[in-house]
Amino acid sequence: MSSLEAVSLRKVYGGRTVLADVSLSLGEGEFVSLLGPSGCGKTTLLRLVAGFERPDGGRVLLDGRDITGVPAAKRNMGMVFQAYSLFPNMTAEENVGFGLRVRGEANDARRKRAREMLELVGLGEHTHKYPHQLSGGQQQRVALGRALAIRPALLLLDEPLSALDARVRVQLRDEIRRIQREIGVAALFVTHDQEEALSISDRVAVMEQGRIAQLGEPAAIYEEPESLFVARFVGQMAEFDAEIDAGGVRIAGHTLPAARAAGHAPGERVHFFLRPEHVRLVAPADGLPGLVESRTFNGPTTTFRIMLAGAGTVLATLPTSEARHAPGETVGISWDPSAPRILKLGKTPPPQEA
Repeated sequence: MSSLEAVSLRKVYGGRTVLADVSLSLGEGEFVSLLGPSGCGKTTLLRLVAGFERPDGGRVLLDGRDITGVPAAKRNMGMVFQAYSLFPNMTAEENVGFGLRVRGEANDARRKRAREMLELVGLGEHTHKYPHQLSGGQQQRVALGRALAIRPALLLLDEPLSALDARVRVQLRDEIRRIQREIGVAALFVTHDQEEALSISDRVAVMEQGRIAQLGEPAAIYEEPESLFVARFVGQMAEFDAEIDAGGVRIAGHTLPAARAAGHAPGERVHFFLRPEHVRLVAPADGLPGLVESRTFNGPTTTFRIMLAGAGTVLATLPTSEARHAPGETVGISWDPSAPRILKLGKTPPPQEA
């Protein structure tokens, strides 16, 4: 079991800074995800940790030892790529054992370890199959087994699930987390998928334009965004420009409850964020009035899109058993006063599409 520390890493391509003094640490056995839109620097950070590229500034420490100048092949890190990168002329067993063969491990020991890893990733019955005989999910399992076979000090995963269909993605992400916990190796996972990052990580680093915008446990990232970028990027949020009032916040002429307003001065202009699951639908006179534009059945829940007079739209996600409103109906929206997040008014642009 090993720990990692990236200290003030900086990388410049063609005069453009893609990483700007990024620092990040992983404890022993910890699973940390790098989450962000395309071009934010998350894969560059992973490649610097792996040793595929050299930083223009900063250091990489493994168990306190500076490995910044150590070649990738000598860092003992297991890598799983978006593309499976398997050798087409090798069986699953041979692919998994390839790294051990390069390290000069004896044939019998190599085969034993490869079969153990294939059992671990659920492919014990497919040892002699070639990549073209395996599904995409099975090929990625082989790639995971290959990364783990060398007993890596650190497991690095670069968007390993993005080429798979939705059902296989969910199944394999849970398997990756189970296996990582079972082995106890620290893992750094790159993804642009918020659900993936929030569901399997010990901590999530949300990246924005070459920097870490927020680092914390998944629940904190979701419930307590610290910047406009994180609030807008992670999950769905209704966003309003509001004014702090003595009784809470004032939106479109209505004063509404907000426990967090106490930390702001009366008259201050703020961003007011509200997640769909926190919205309640009430009588028009008992909340901020609006018109039901649409409703979407999601199985156990139903999502309503509400047009608010003078304040834009808001989504409300309710248990389907309580979803009694129809498009065209006038309703009011309300919420628990502790639910909304309030941030100071700024001009941060919305995040780019992933």
